[in-house]
Amino acid sequence: MGTVHLAEDPAGQRVAVKVINPELSQHEQFRMRFRREADAAGRVRRFCTAAVLEAALDGDQLYVVTEYVPGPNLEQAVEQSGPLTGSSLDALAVSVATALTAIHGAGVVHRDLKPSNVLLSPVGPRVIDFGIARALDTLGGVTGTGELIGTPRYMAPEVLRGEPVSPACDVFSWGCLVAFAASGQAPFGGGTLPAIVYQVLNTEPDLSAVEPGLRELVVSALRKDPATRPTAQQLLDHLVGRSAQPEQAAHTVQVAWQQATTPFTGAPPFATRGKRGRLVAGLAAGALALAALGAGAWALLAPSGPPELPVLYQEDFTQTTGGWPGTYDTDEEASYGYRTDGTYGLDVEEHSEERWARAPLPYLTATPTTSPEPSATPTPMLPETVIIAVTAKVEHVTGSGEYGVYCHAAEDDTYYEFGVDTTGKARIRRISDGSGGTLAQPVQVTGLPGTARIEAACEKAGGSAVRLTMWVNGERVHQVEDPNGIGNGTLGLFARTPKDSESLMKTTFDDFELRGSKEP
Repeated sequence: MGTVHLAEDPAGQRVAVKVINPELSQHEQFRMRFRREADAAGRVRRFCTAAVLEAALDGDQLYVVTEYVPGPNLEQAVEQSGPLTGSSLDALAVSVATALTAIHGAGVVHRDLKPSNVLLSPVGPRVIDFGIARALDTLGGVTGTGELIGTPRYMAPEVLRGEPVSPACDVFSWGCLVAFAASGQAPFGGGTLPAIVYQVLNTEPDLSAVEPGLRELVVSALRKDPATRPTAQQLLDHLVGRSAQPEQAAHTVQVAWQQATTPFTGAPPFATRGKRGRLVAGLAAGALALAALGAGAWALLAPSGPPELPVLYQEDFTQTTGGWPGTYDTDEEASYGYRTDGTYGLDVEEHSEERWARAPLPYLTATPTTSPEPSATPTPMLPETVIIAVTAKVEHVTGSGEYGVYCHAAEDDTYYEFGVDTTGKARIRRISDGSGGTLAQPVQVTGLPGTARIEAACEKAGGSAVRLTMWVNGERVHQVEDPNGIGNGTLGLFARTPKDSESLMKTTFDDFELRGSKEP
């Protein structure tokens, strides 16, 4: 995909610069997806990753600047020193699960997790190159030389079948990665590409070298059906034995890794099994306070981003057959629907000041709508706690406007709104019978106006109360409770300009995601 250069920033700090190959940069569809993926990767919290520092998203030469991570990659370390065991293997498993939790929490899918993309630094494993490879999907799933996007030995079966990429694909790759670290061999054999693809699609992995305490989790990660795999957060929780926050897990792994690192080399000494309990006990102790507060306490303890719950529905809008209403008409001043650049558009103007797009969940039928909840629409069987996430951007505005997501929409035009306006302020509103009331006053969000990753949680808080939490670009901006909460309902996107004004706003949405418990 590109060439990586070692460089220095103006302060003398080392950085890595990945320059994208010119034959890829010449494709406009690739460039558009690259811009979105690079922007999203820049919002990933810095837990066990090489953070994205800067990206050139325009011009003839595309590139990404990330933190420089000293140390060998996992493939090199295993080749030189042999497989990992004991607490070193545990630390690797936890670190990569922590990185995936942060990556998925920002709405990014790594897409190419493999041993060469995990660097063993003096302070612990670091995951690199997350998200950017997904831009290659715009070229039809193969590169200009006809190669598969990704590394087949570490790719999930659904990716090899050409099905949509999701966070579950990264979980499968995590299982392959841990199996490789424990044995020095990928879990699926085969000497040729067809043989490898056959093995991944049809056979069970070889996990004989994975220690029993970890093998069960790796087996679950390597299930052929993506819907039955755990999430990255669930991997992390299982590894530490408690509900775990990425911050705590990353810090504890760093301490444990440094204590078990061979001086001067930065490579782990491949510690004995006897040290396993120390690492897991430390992680569990750090999470104990979280567990004691109860299942609903996560919202109060996640100021930097929501936890990762199982993904129930995703849409990246690259295909126009996903069921969302409308097809965008560029000849109209204001339109709505799928756009040719792989996003979803909602335009609003005078006489069409408000538009909603209801998410076409499997048990609903999507229809064009001028209200969030048209009559005679069945109430969805959603979990009591859901997280809605979308990447939104105002492409053009004359005057002012507001855009975002909504949840718990009932048939009488009653619902919750999580909105960002064109000045960069965010607020939460409760709409009752079509009339709005602000629950959380507008606050200015750092870095806006600009692209916004909006995440909203609608959480049952006890009795009839509903807790509402809003994050923008990974930072929590609001949390309020509605004591007389609105019950479950539909959810989706909205855009609005002031009534009786001449405002015009064109808004695009990308990478919509719904997360929550699978049980209603």
